[in-house]
Order: sequence, then C-alpha cells, then structure tokens
Amino acid sequence: MATSKLSLWDSWCTSQLRIILLGGRNSGKSSLGNLILGREEFVTKERTSCCRRLGVVAGRWLTVVDTPGWWCDFSAQDTSELVKREIVSSVSLCSPGPHVFLITIKASSGLSEKRRRAVEEHVALLGERVWCHCMVVFISADRSEHTDAEQLVKMGGEALRWLSEKCSHRCHSVILRDDSEVTELLENIQELVTGNGNRAFEMQDHLLQVTAEKRRVEERAQQRFVRMKKHRSLMRERLRPITDIRIVLLGAKGSGKTSTMNTILSRESSQPARRTARCQVGEGVVFGRQVTVVDTPGWWMNYFCDESPVFDRRELVLSVSLCPPGPHVFLLVIRVDRAFSETYRRAAQEHLELINEHIWSRVIVLFSFGDWLAGTTTEQCIESEGEPLRGLVERCNNRYHVLNNKTKGDGFQVRELIGKIEEMLSGCNSVLHYERKREVVEQLQGKMRREVERAKERLMRKEKQRQMARSQLEKLGPLPELRMVLVGGRKTGKSSCGDTILSRECFHTDTTSCSENRTKICGKTVAVLDTPGSFSVTSDLLSPFCVILLVVNVSSSFTDTHMEAMEKQLEAAGGQMWSRAVVLFSCGDWLGDTSIERRIESEGEPLQRLVEQCGNRYHVLDNKQRGDGAQVIELIELIDEMLVEERLAALHRGDHMWRSVSSGDAGTLCETDSKMLMSCRHQLSDDLTESADPTTQTSVNCSGRSDNGGQVVALPAQRTRGQSGLNILNRDSFMSSSLSGKKALRWTINLPIWFPTDDPHRRLNGDSCLFSSRRPIMLMVSPQTQHRMLAAENGISVNSLCHPALRDRTLRRLSESGGLQALIERWDDSSLEELEAFIDSYFEMVWTQTMGSFQEPDCSAVEQDAVVEEGDGQEEVLRSIDRKLSKLELLEDIRGDLAELRASLENSWKVIQELREESKQDDNNTC
Repeated sequence: MATSKLSLWDSWCTSQLRIILLGGRNSGKSSLGNLILGREEFVTKERTSCCRRLGVVAGRWLTVVDTPGWWCDFSAQDTSELVKREIVSSVSLCSPGPHVFLITIKASSGLSEKRRRAVEEHVALLGERVWCHCMVVFISADRSEHTDAEQLVKMGGEALRWLSEKCSHRCHSVILRDDSEVTELLENIQELVTGNGNRAFEMQDHLLQVTAEKRRVEERAQQRFVRMKKHRSLMRERLRPITDIRIVLLGAKGSGKTSTMNTILSRESSQPARRTARCQVGEGVVFGRQVTVVDTPGWWMNYFCDESPVFDRRELVLSVSLCPPGPHVFLLVIRVDRAFSETYRRAAQEHLELINEHIWSRVIVLFSFGDWLAGTTTEQCIESEGEPLRGLVERCNNRYHVLNNKTKGDGFQVRELIGKIEEMLSGCNSVLHYERKREVVEQLQGKMRREVERAKERLMRKEKQRQMARSQLEKLGPLPELRMVLVGGRKTGKSSCGDTILSRECFHTDTTSCSENRTKICGKTVAVLDTPGSFSVTSDLLSPFCVILLVVNVSSSFTDTHMEAMEKQLEAAGGQMWSRAVVLFSCGDWLGDTSIERRIESEGEPLQRLVEQCGNRYHVLDNKQRGDGAQVIELIELIDEMLVEERLAALHRGDHMWRSVSSGDAGTLCETDSKMLMSCRHQLSDDLTESADPTTQTSVNCSGRSDNGGQVVALPAQRTRGQSGLNILNRDSFMSSSLSGKKALRWTINLPIWFPTDDPHRRLNGDSCLFSSRRPIMLMVSPQTQHRMLAAENGISVNSLCHPALRDRTLRRLSESGGLQALIERWDDSSLEELEAFIDSYFEMVWTQTMGSFQEPDCSAVEQDAVVEEGDGQEEVLRSIDRKLSKLELLEDIRGDLAELRASLENSWKVIQELREESKQDDNNTC
C-alpha cells in the first residue's frame, strides 16, 4: 500500500514543472511566461513583487513565477532591497522548490560585460547551487530577429560565452509570436530536470530569514502610514490657504527633477532630454495657485559636496534668489526604483546644507518614478530600503510624497502634493519662505560676471592660437599617423574617451594595465593607449607623432591634490611632456548649455594652471552622445595644430648638426673612398640619363644592375631654379623635406646602391650596411628641365666636401650671425626692395670675408688643385643661393632655401665622415 502511494506521488511530482523567470527590466520575462502558458496571464509592466500563475500545458501542470526585473547595467548593490528580497522569496511561491530558473535575454540587445556582471550578481542572491538549475533563453520579437541559440552564443563575445558555460551550455532561443517554440523549450527544460535527478532547488534556511524580514517590514510600514496620517490631520486644523507657492527642486543627477517640474506645471517638455546645467525657472497656475518652480543641477549620487564642481555648488546656492523673495519649500527628489545607501544619504545632506544648515524644516522627500511601485506602498519601500532612507525621511519630519511622471491622470497626485506643502507651511510660526541675504547674492553674481569675461578672453585666445597654427599647418603635409596616450586618475573616464575616439567598445572601464588599440580616422592611422590610474608617463612613450591627453572629469571638482597627482604622473619624463599635452575633459554631457571655458574659470586656480601648462589647449568629449564623430575629428585637428610648431622646429633644426659639421676634423678623404663615390656618382648619372621619365619606377646600382627596391616619386617642378646635380640625403632628412611642404625637387628616387660583398667600405659599425637594398639611401635628384640629365660638374661633388675648411668657415660665419630669422626681424618694417638689397650685400660680405681669410693648408699640388676646383664649385653653389635670394617672392623662402643647403651639406658630410672612419679602422686592422 505504501509503495503504491509513493509511486503515485512520484508520478504527480514528475507531471509537475515549476519555473521561475529571472532577468533585467524589459528583458521579456512576462512575455515568455505568457508564451509558456499559452495565454495572457502576466501583465507586461513594471512590478516590485512576484506573481505566480498556474496552467496545464501538454498534459503537465506548470507553475510559473514572474519576478521583478533589475536594471540591466546596474550591479546588485544599486538594486533596491525590495527587489532583491522578492527575487529570493520567489522560491517560496513554488513549494517545495523550483525545477528551473529561466534567465531571459533579448536576442537583439546582446550581453556586455557590465550586463553579464549584473546577471551574475543577481542570480547569486539565490546561492551558488542555483546555477545547476539555470537555463538561458534568448527572446526574439519576431522571426526576422530570430537566430539559433548556438549562433548567438558564438557571436556574442566573451561575456555571453561565460554565461553559457555557467549554465552548462543550456541555451534556447524563442520567438514570442510562435507557439511552436514552446514544445521544444519544455523538452529542453525536461532534460535539465532529468539531469538533476528530478530534484528541485531548495534554500530553506535563507528563505525563512527573508520571510521573517518581509513580515517585519510590513509591520513597520503600517506604523509609519498611521503616524503620517495622524500628523497631516493635525496640520489641516491649522491650514492657511496660500495663493502663491514657490518651489525649489533638489536632487541627484537623473533623479527626475525636470520631469517633476513638468508634471507639477502640467506641461509637456519640447526640449531634448539633457542634463540641467544651470537653474531653470518655470511658472504656471496650478489649482488656483500661482506656482513657481526652480529646477537645479544635480549631483552624482555617490559624490560628496567637495567632489562636485564649484559651478554646480554655486548654482544650488543661487537657486533661492530665482524665486524672490524666496522659496516656500524644497523638494528633495529621490528615485524610488533604486537603492539608497548611506553614501547617497550623506551626499544629499551635504548638498542641501550648502543652502542652509537649518533647511530640513522646509524639505519634503519626493519619490519619483512612482509607476515602478505598482502595488507596493511607499511606506513598504521606505522600510525595505533600510536605515539611510528611513533616517532621511525622519529628518524631514516624516514628510514624503510619490509622483508618477508617466501617468499624470487628472492631476490628483499634484493636488495632493500642494496640500502637503500647505500643511507644512501651516506649521511655520514665523516667515513662510526662506530668504538669503542680499549682500551674499550680489557678491556671487559679481564673481560670476567676472568669470564670464575671463571665459570669453580664454576662448578668444584659444581661437587666435588655432588660427595661427592653421596658417602654418598649410605649409605641412598631413600626418600619416597619430598616437594618443590617455593619462589621468581613476574614474576620470579615460577608457570611455578611448572608446569614443576609436568609435567602438575596446577598453575595459577598470584599467589595470596599459592597453592599445588603433583605427583609421579620415585616412590617418590613430592609435590610442589607455593607461591605469596614476600611471607614470616616461619619455620612451613619446614617438614622433605622439601626444599626451590629460583626462579630467568635468563632472567632478579639480583641486590642488588632483593637480599634484597630474604633475607627478608626468615628472618622470621631464618638462618636455607639457609641450605635447592637451587637457581632455570627459563627461561632456555634464556641461549642458554651459561652455567649458566657464567651467575652467569657475573651478579655480588648480584647473586654470593645468590648462595654462598645456598651452591653453583643451577639448571636450561627450562619451554618451558620440554622434557622427565630429568631436573626434575636431580633437585630431587640435592635435595637428599643436604639433605644427614641433614639426616646423624639426624641419629647421640642426643646431647640433651645425656643431658636428663645424667641429669636424680638417683633413682629406682617402683617395679610395673618393674614387668609389665618384664612380658611383658618374654611373648613377649615366643610368638616370637613360631612364629619366619621372613616372617610371626604377632602381639602379653601381654595377649597372636593376633592383626592385627603387621608386620614383613625382613632385611639382616649382622652385627648381638654380638647382642641378646630385644631393645625397639620409632617410630622416628626406622625410623632413617631405613634411616641410617644400617643392625644391622634381623627382625623388629611393636608390639602393650595391657594393661587392668583399668591399671593406660597405659596412658601418661592423653590422649595418650603408648602401644596400635593405637599408637604402635617399638620393634626391633634380635634372635640368631641357636635357633631363644630371650635370655632375654643376653639382656639389664629393671632392668638394673632402676639404671642410672652406665650407666650415662660411657656415660658421652664417651661424655666428644668429641666423637669417633675426636679420629679417630687424628689417620687419622695410620694403621688399630694401630687404633684397640688404641680403645681397650681406651674402657678399660673408663670402668676401670667408675667401679673404681662407688659408690653404699645406698639401700636395694635386690636392691644392682639387681644393681650388672644389672651392670654385662651392662658390658657385653659394652664389646660386645669392641669386635666388635676390629674386625672392616670399620672405619664408629665405629660411627654406638655407635649410635645404644645410641639410644637403650636413648629410653628405656625415656619409663621408662615416666612410672615412671605417677606412681608418680597416687600415689599423691591416697593420
């Protein structure tokens, strides 16, 4: 008999299936429950309590429990205690325990890392053993969105793969409008139940604690409600009708202050949703009263008063002056659908007490997002949340109200609010409104006017800097690549800025090590390096086109401590970092309708000093509304303009090379080296004469063989006057010429020169080949226009550089004069003709002094003839420059022409010096 009863019980248990639905808000839980039961049992709207429904499907009894959803991007600590308690207590609604938990995810939304953590933390409220009973269900609205579960997991990334593995790869995909999906889903659920030995999930001990706490909350909620009713009844006896009500709304960012103002004034918002950055005033007649409402900027819920920007703090203080003579009541707006911790309570207290320490006698707690409560009372919510919220409500003498800004109805909730305000004012024995001293208000307003003027000056100065840089930028070619290093403290938004610049999610918000990613922006390769907070930047990070982006959170205060931390991050690389630094303000949406210049001026001396150290270079990124990428393009333009001065300096630098050339040992190049280079030169001239077509890609070598490493680049023929012959430049000098925008050369040939493997001069420093296809030397060739051939006798020959005395003397005299730039500045007010005459006489003087003081060293007759011959060639080159200068059209050409001559002489001499040193080493080794 006992055995028969047991078999019946087993049959009854196996014929039942108990299901609990879990998931974020709007994830499709309720719709999935309706799909499983085959009818509309669950209302698809917000809920704060669990809902259980029964039904028979395919001959089996089903118990389905729908639970409150959590915010998909929020961690469990940000979820209200009411929701977390309901998730745990859902187990008690399907005794003895559920067989399966279905975790619902919208197929079209995917699963980011932040959302994955939210799922993990909320499911973990039920204990670690719950994962053995979990299955992931992907929800699709229709067949066009439907994708197989395995394919979704495969494409979903690391976060979704983790969740699939946590559920032992139990995943299913359903279409809400297709009933045929239910049968397959139930089959998969049955496989899970069978795999668990038909055992249900149990958590008896924890469940008893949750149930007991829920009972205590309901008792305290009832007591609070009775106390509130009794107090309101007493206030009504002393009620005095008021025709004019002035309200100031206070609260954290995103608390719903602006929506509350619109609900009170019964108006629809026509403006796009954005943060209130400055106080806004609204007026209207509400139930026969003239109502004035002041909306104020919000603060971060977890930011204490000293962490909020100075601008926002001052707006809170000045809000009372916008509804003269002063407000009757302050409404502290708090979201009812989120957790309220001790940090949030302290933040609210500190920000309110900026106005006055005794403000609490005029404060009413206003709970927004009242639609979320559904069937839960306000008192139950207050008691569930814990001591921080209860303490805040008690500080306001148990004054609170709930507002549903979605369903405004007939205005009953607003009429009830006005009634509570009048009841509060009836308890005031003296002045009905709060008033701030006039002197304080005038002082703050005067300070704000001065900040506005300084902000305008800063903006004008920045625009002037950028205009000057743009004019110089026109002379340079675009940068082929750019590297940005994000530097700043923790929680400043570095990773979000990196994602915005690259237009994709690629950096983790909690950066523990350096991470670099790159992309193409407007044809430019842009690399972004994200660094950990307080990361010390070293000079080895600075490549030629590298910049430092100092990330500052514009929604937070910036103090001396922040400035010192920033300086410490850059001190390892010395002062050179600041010339490549730009202040990048993150959280640009925080600005609202205010300018960044106003924020810089209001924040105070530390932030102003940081911006000034970066040369008044700054930019703002809105990481929430990325738009079409215009803000990123503007940032790149600002960086290009910043690098102009450095790039121009690189083009005209060479002071250290001047010293190297001028201090070179006087002597002659060995005869072997001279013959070798001259031979290559004549061979090159012959080869180029045969293939002088500038559109042809060619490569030649000293043996007459062709090499695939060469390339001819066609350049405009402008400014080729007076130039012919062969200039030998290394790769860096060639790149400097290219970047400078000069057009002095018609063709550029990347020419690998071949030497026999046994040639003692083919290697430098024992391992690097000077002339080879692997390490080519740039030969800059400017053929004559008519003959298209190199005229060796008109060029700067190698032998002319063998004896440096004449060259050194001339260059030294030029450099000792301080450079042509200083001379040009002296003649700034003169006419072009006067300046040309001066330059002619100046060069004539330098050349005459050089030739007159030149003393021939003691050498053989052959060497003397060579020196005289090469001296004549050198003289011809300098006189060529003299002729060009006398015919100049733009003063800028003076500096450019000298830079080209200097680069040619220095690099050619450098090659010869290296060959000479190698030759000496070989001679010593032979000895």
